[in-house]
Amino acid sequence: MPNVNSFQTYSPVEDPIANAYEKCRGPGPEGMTQNLYFFGEGWKNSRWNRDVLARRVSEVVAQQENYRIPGPCLADDVILACLQACLKQAQASWKRDKPRIHFSGERYETPEEAQARARTQEGVRSSSVRVYTRKATKYKTRLDALDELLKDSTLTTFTRRKWEFARDIVHNLGKDGQSSEDTDRDDDELPLVTTVPYYRRRIVGELLQEVDREAARLQWKAATLKGKHAVVRAALYKAIDLLPVNFQKHSIIVGIYNR
Repeated sequence: MPNVNSFQTYSPVEDPIANAYEKCRGPGPEGMTQNLYFFGEGWKNSRWNRDVLARRVSEVVAQQENYRIPGPCLADDVILACLQACLKQAQASWKRDKPRIHFSGERYETPEEAQARARTQEGVRSSSVRVYTRKATKYKTRLDALDELLKDSTLTTFTRRKWEFARDIVHNLGKDGQSSEDTDRDDDELPLVTTVPYYRRRIVGELLQEVDREAARLQWKAATLKGKHAVVRAALYKAIDLLPVNFQKHSIIVGIYNR
């Protein structure tokens, strides 16, 4: 199955064929059409798609047996639910650039208007995905940094309580509560509109900025240590290569190679 969001050029089974099968007046999915989906009127509960999905469920179960994947397979109804969700996204993707009733309500869109609308919707969807990805990344980065900071046994009582408080805030905000920008500072041209009292927003914002700075510091520290190890290892390799072969095979040298 192609990417469920890239079905614009997909060719589903023709409506008359699926409708005839629905009324028991024609053949079902078989031969060249056995894996084609029906995207016309009533596609969601159509007899045609039910049969295609049932075959797909059997294929998924068979794949586990063919590849000898250990453990019990998912239940058939769970696999079916996953496939139905994919089919829903695929149908929405296929339909996106098809002409609809014009926003005026007086005519159908032209093919050009339908394609322009689809491009706009795709742009909005892509933007939403990027925003959510940034929020999810920031959420994970902040929690990881705070967990790392709280491992320090030398923290003062005040500092420990501060990071515990910050972690509670980040956890309670969740992914959707994170800023999608690089920082939590307001944009001068697009000020943040909020119903939360300014003093509370200011305090929390400054605390989260401090968390971000600590997260960046920890990432830099980890990258620096990784770089140092790589440099040291490269130097060892170069020095070992200059030694005679009989020395290179010494157990100590071999041990260095295998570190």
